[in-house]
Amino acid sequence: MKYFMIILLLLSSVTAWSQDSKEFIRKGNKEYKNKKFNDAEINYRKSLELDKSHKAVFNLGDALYKQEQFDKAAQEFAAISKGKHDDETISKAYHNLGNSFLKSQKYQESIDAFKKSLKLNPKDIDTKYNLEYAKMMLQKQQQQQQQNQQNKNQNQQQQQQQQQQQQNQNNENKDKQDKQNQQQQPQQQEQKISQKDAERMLQALNQEEKKLQDKRKKKAEGVRGKILKQW
Repeated sequence: MKYFMIILLLLSSVTAWSQDSKEFIRKGNKEYKNKKFNDAEINYRKSLELDKSHKAVFNLGDALYKQEQFDKAAQEFAAISKGKHDDETISKAYHNLGNSFLKSQKYQESIDAFKKSLKLNPKDIDTKYNLEYAKMMLQKQQQQQQQNQQNKNQNQQQQQQQQQQQQNQNNENKDKQDKQNQQQQPQQQEQKISQKDAERMLQALNQEEKKLQDKRKKKAEGVRGKILKQW
């Protein structure tokens, strides 16, 4: 009899936890409608602490999405999509997962999620629209990436051309300088030769002048030393 009473108490406790979990979901939904998404998130997490209900997980993902925490929201929706739920729930999870990827500009992942959603619910107009939009955005992204790559290649080519032009200019300047040096060397040599010749000429003139001076000196000495005869 006591054993039976313990079981009843346990069942009563589990029921209380379940009711508390649902109560937190209801509170979270109320906050969500009032656009208090952070408060809604808190209540959904409290619900999950008591009961791992996929509804709480789904709503938590919605609250995170509204707070623009798209990567975290995607994690919640992905968890539901991998669970054992009915097709409608999984389809909605993939739809929201696609939206989360779309906001994060992960367009290919978004497309894949929308396609999985449509496999379970082919008539969903919103998912079809979002799928086409994601395809369009992926195309634009790829075109932008190609354009960026082209611009990068052009910039690299321009830099290489500028470097080559600068190198060519440096080479031309070096060649000009070498030619000028070559032209200056003969001139310097000529100047050196002319200077030597001038020194030789000056030396020769000095020698000639010295010879003349010597002759004049001797002549003058002869005159001064001559004995005059008396007649």
